[in-house]
Formats: sequence, C-alpha cells, structure tokens
Amino acid sequence: MVFSSMELELRADWISITLAVVAMVASLVFAAVRYSAEPRRKARVVLMEFPRLLAVGMLAFALLQPEIVTRVSKDLVPEIVALVDDSASMGTKDVVVLGEKGDATVVSRDAWLGEKLSGGALAPLKRKYKLSIERFSTPPDKDGKSTPNGTDFSYALTDQLASYGNLRAVVLLSDGDWNMGSAPLAAAVKLRARGVRVHCVRVGSPEWLPDVELSGVVPPSFCLANERVSIPYQLKSRMPKPVDVKIVFSGIGGMLETREAKLAPGETIRGSFLWKPPEVEGARTLSIKVPVLKGEVVKNNNSTSFTIEVKKEALRTLVIDSLPRWEYRYLRNALERDPGVDNRSLLFLPGMKRGGGKHYLSKFPSKEELSKFDVVFLGDVGIGTGELTEKDAELLDGLVRQQGSGIVFLPGRRGRQLTLLKTPLGDAYPVDLDPSKPRGLPSGIESKTELTGKGRKHFLLTLADTPSMNGRLWRGLPGFFWSASVLRARPGAEVLATHPGLRAADGRMPIIAIREYGNGEVLFMGTDNAWRWRKGVEDKYHYRFWGQVARWMAHRRHLAGGRGIRCFITPEKPEKGRQVTVNATLSDRAGFPVDGTEVNVTASPEKREGSPVMFRLTQKEKGWGVYSGSFTPDDAGVWKLDIKSSDGALSASTRFEVSGKRLEIVGRPARSTPLRRIAKVTKGEFVSTDGIDNVVAAVVAMPDALDVVKRFALWSQWWWAAIIVLLLAIHWVLRKTHGLI
Repeated sequence: MVFSSMELELRADWISITLAVVAMVASLVFAAVRYSAEPRRKARVVLMEFPRLLAVGMLAFALLQPEIVTRVSKDLVPEIVALVDDSASMGTKDVVVLGEKGDATVVSRDAWLGEKLSGGALAPLKRKYKLSIERFSTPPDKDGKSTPNGTDFSYALTDQLASYGNLRAVVLLSDGDWNMGSAPLAAAVKLRARGVRVHCVRVGSPEWLPDVELSGVVPPSFCLANERVSIPYQLKSRMPKPVDVKIVFSGIGGMLETREAKLAPGETIRGSFLWKPPEVEGARTLSIKVPVLKGEVVKNNNSTSFTIEVKKEALRTLVIDSLPRWEYRYLRNALERDPGVDNRSLLFLPGMKRGGGKHYLSKFPSKEELSKFDVVFLGDVGIGTGELTEKDAELLDGLVRQQGSGIVFLPGRRGRQLTLLKTPLGDAYPVDLDPSKPRGLPSGIESKTELTGKGRKHFLLTLADTPSMNGRLWRGLPGFFWSASVLRARPGAEVLATHPGLRAADGRMPIIAIREYGNGEVLFMGTDNAWRWRKGVEDKYHYRFWGQVARWMAHRRHLAGGRGIRCFITPEKPEKGRQVTVNATLSDRAGFPVDGTEVNVTASPEKREGSPVMFRLTQKEKGWGVYSGSFTPDDAGVWKLDIKSSDGALSASTRFEVSGKRLEIVGRPARSTPLRRIAKVTKGEFVSTDGIDNVVAAVVAMPDALDVVKRFALWSQWWWAAIIVLLLAIHWVLRKTHGLI
C-alpha cells in the first residue's frame, strides 16, 4: 500500500515577509487613490488596476517561497541489494583467513566473497528485507554480455539499481578498483537523493602482502636444435626488508643454472637465461623458480614451468663475396662448421670459374632456390660485369622484405657495395655510406669496438654469460684497422657499436647497426676485421658471434614452424588495441613457394574466455609464397595463432605476447578511497573484510519504513515569472489604450 498527503509550505524569512507585505500594501494604497480620483470612470480604473494588483500579489507571494510538499508513505517490504564485484582483479589472492588453530591462509578475493555469501553472512538481511544479489563488472555489450575486463561503479549504482522501486540500502562488496565509466560520486549523489545509503566493504588488502613475485617469463613456443634461446624473467620484491634470493633455472635433468640477487623493498630486476637445447627433437619442460622466503605470504607465484618444442631444422645461409679476403674465409669456416647451419657460398672471383669447391654455387640462385635461404651474407660485391645484376638485387630485396629472411652487409676495401645503393636493395641499408670515400677508412692504429647502451644488452653482442663479464670481454677483444665510412644512421636503425674516435652526423660513427626491413632483419658490419677476435682463443668468440648473427637474423622466419608454413608477426612486440600483421610463408615438400591457396588464421588469448578472432590471409606478391593479414588484439597477455591452409595440408601455430595497460590487474592492492567516498556521500559505512558483520547489523537496525518527501517550489518556476510579466504587459496595454501613457 502507498499513502500520500499534500500541503503548502512557506519557507521565507522575516525580511522576505516584510518586503512582501510592504509591496502589497503600497499597491493597494495606490489603487485606492486611483479609484477615488476617477469617480466617473470607476469601472475603467478597476479593469486597469486589477492585472497590476494580481502581478504584485504573485510577486509578493513568490517572496514567501511557497512549496507544495507531497509525503508518500509506503507500506511495502523494503529492498536491499548486495552489489558483488565480479571483475578480474577480484582474483587477487591477498585475503588472509585465520584457521581454527590460528594458522593463516591466503585466499583470493572472489573466493572469500563466495564463501561469505554461501555461508550466510547476509542471511540476517533476508529476514527483514527483500534481498537481491547483483554481480557487476562492465556494462553489457549489444549481446547483453558483460566481461570481467573492467569495473564500472557508475553503471552498477545507477543502471543496475534503476528497477528497484523501494530500495532502502546497498551493500557494495568490491576491491575498489574503479577503472571504467563516469565518476561514481555522481551516482552516489543520486542514491542519496532517493534516501538510499551505500555501505561499502573493501575486499582485499590495501597494501602489498610480503611477497617475491616471479613474472615476465615468456619463452618461445619452439626453437632449433643447438640454437641458444633467451628466456626472460622479471623478479619483484614486496618484502618489508632487503632480501637475498636465488633464481634457479632447471630442466628435466635437474638444475641448469642458478643466480643470486639482492632485492630492496619494491625493487624490480629483469634478466634472462640462455639455454642451448639438445640435438634431439621433442618437447622439453623447463622451469624457473625462486625458493619461498621466510615471512613471504603469497607463495604460489615463485615458480613457473613451460614447454619448448625442439626442432632439428638447420638454418640455410648464403655467403656472397668477390674476393676470398680473411673475413670471408673465417666467416665461411664458422658457418660450415656450425652443426645448426647449412651454408652455401658464391664467390665472384675475377677471372675464375664459379662453383668449383664444396658447397659452392656456380651461379646466383633463382627466385625459387633463393627463397630457401634464411640469411644472406653480402660481402664486398656489387652490380657489374661478372658480379650481381640488378635482377639479383631485386630478388635479395624481395627475400628480406617479403619472406622475412635476414641480410648482413659486409662492405670491404673495394667499395663495391656502393653500387647497390641505386637498386631496391639500397633501401634496406641501416646506414648511409659516404660516396666520397668508397674504399673506407684504413688506419695504422688499432681501434677498439665500443658498444652502445643498446649493444650492451642485445643478444647479438652477448659473448659472455653476465653483463659485467661481457663488457670486460669486448674491451679486451682485438680491435680493427679498417672501417667503412659512414655518414649517419638511417631512421629506424639501432646502432649497437661505434668507432671510438670518428664521428658521424648524429654522433659517433656506427660500426654495427641493425634495422627492420619489411618482414626481415638487416645488419650492417662496418669492419672486416672480426676475424682478429680469434687471437689467443681461436674460434671461441668469432664462431659464437657469427652463430648468433645467423640465428638472430633468421628468427623471424622460424618464429612458428609447422607443416610447410613459417609464420611471423609485425610488430614483433605488439601493443593492445593496435593492429598486428600476420605474415606466413608457404612452401611445399621440396621447399618451393606455394601460391594461389587460401590461408585461415584463428587468434585467441590464452587466459580469457570468449570467441576467438578468425580471419583470412591474402597473398601479397606472387612467386614468394607470402600471405598476409591483420587483426587488432583487444587485450594484453599471451595470444595463440593457429594457421592452416584451406585443405589442411599445411599448418603452423605460435604464441606471442601483447603488451599494454590492462584495466584489470591481478595482484594489485585493493583501493579504499573510491569506496570510502561513496559511503560518505550516501551516509553509509565503510569497512574492510573483517567488518562485514558490522555493515549487516547497521542495515538491520534501519527503520522499517521511510517516508518519501517531494517538494515542488512554485516561486522558482519559469511559468510563474512568465505570468507576472504577462499581467504587467496587459496593464501597460490598457493604460496605452486609454491614453494614460
């Protein structure tokens, strides 16, 4: 039953009342004087003065601030709504639960809430009120589905509560991680106007629990036998004091490597383990672990295990040069003796027949034959009679740009590579060569290669096991007596090493530089004296360097390998919400490119439920077997790609990580401020997890019924002022008509 009553209230103070009385009395006196002064025209005086008296009366009445007050009493069962946060951040394990024996157990926020709701924590509310439990996260999409990828308080406090007509109070159970929608205080103000109090229960710890977290372990899904694989990791300390930790890298046979680190409170360190897989093919399970420290509460994030598929697939390289200089000889030997490399050589030696030795080619390979090579080392050779043709340069350009192969530029003292700059291959160069000095910069003084900041961290130049040892090693390596003359590094290039004394237009002159070109990688080696690194140690560092170059330059073509498909993505480290291009190279059993087929891709995030993204790749340039397509990842994290040809004969799969800011972060402390403000605005209570019983008691103690008071202010209505203006206008027109103006 609903009961209502209506009454008129005046809310004016004594000053407004005095002004209203004075105005009304003065108007009546003036009208009486006019009436007595016109004894023969009394009817006309009454007609003219009545609108003015009525206008003054309405104005005086408005000064009294009249309001029509309606009181509605509801004889209905009051409603209580429990809003339960269902977002992803509620999966954070930071709620400490004490057992019967006093032992502490850490559970997730949603697990604690589930236990409380199923255990009858809100049962006292059901005996007095009509209790409803609403779960919320993000507003529903066009299909009516919500996702746990965000928290929208405004939506929960307005849209989800709009259908409750006799709402008395709301119990909001959340970790306070508001990250979507409009400001929740505006919704809180609306609830306060309805007389609804919001009692907030903060679920989760407002501070980081003592913890050492191991994260950032994103290994490749597969690797080649004898290929050194970098496995990154990240370690963050949330312990109250500095701690010493041991990082253990293990495989099936036991511990492979250990490292020790000292972490200050809040400090994050990053590192990586280099792992060389065995020659035998198959899946290898590896793990990285940090032993649980004394006082550490969260113990389930100290280790991770992963599987890497080892494939026995040799990298195919091609070395092209004009003269058998020392750099060429030792580079060829390094590749020929590498068990993971299948090398071929092409030597344009003037006056001699090509292809006479073992693994030598007699001519430049055709397009189909060239597409089999993962890396091409291009020495002191150029365009001209008895060397490369412009068609050959176009094929090399297409191999890198289309198929994702790598090319290494190794200029020499003949300066033949300057002739390549006028061909399409010239666009691939990471640097601009100085045309005025085609024979480079010979020197009688030894120059040491200096690593840049990026070079000290790059896999290509890692010749020792630790950063400090690597720096000392490079400072001790024999230097060079010749270098190519470089004007500047091109935009997009990364300079890894420089000349110690010579400068270019934008800093020290580059000696080693890399850049992405199309789908592939390009490396510039500005000296031909790397063979000197063998001094005193033989092949130790020289072979390791060129082996790493071959593997790094070919890694895009081998990111995902399967039955006749090689796949790679661009950019290699994509971001959430930005387009990712998927490139696939298809080849038949003989290794020749496959053209004119359909390629289907399924992209799906590994740690999220929902429909995967499905799209089709289209062929780019015929003759290379390269297909390309794109999609936009809508969430950060690890994604999986499954690629198949239309007939299912060719397939491959790979994983890659999408970076970006995630709205819902598992592991972040609970936020008290948004919940505290909502409770304050609505005159509710704010408590932590141990105070949920107090909130229930406060709701139970509320009065059974609450009158709803609605006020209608007459004096502030626009139409009231309009009537006053209209009456004064009528009065003016009547006086004008009778000639009094």
